[in-house]
Amino acid sequence: MTEISADPGHTPVEEPPVTPGKPTEPPQESPPGNPRPEVPPPIRDPEEPSRPEELPGDLPADIPMPNPEEVPGQQPPMTM
Repeated sequence: MTEISADPGHTPVEEPPVTPGKPTEPPQESPPGNPRPEVPPPIRDPEEPSRPEELPGDLPADIPMPNPEEVPGQQPPMTM
């Protein structure tokens, strides 16, 4: 009786043994190197004026500036 052997050029695909406690790596859906998809900036009306809170370094108009003479704990600058 003649035994039929497997094709010598074909090796069976074996999955690596799963180590207990180590999760298998899930398939990557996004290409590596791109951690997050590009998010478009919010759309604003071009005729809408900029809001004061969007401008860096400017205080909103509803916050009054303190008068140095009225701030407790500070002495007014001396003039000569």
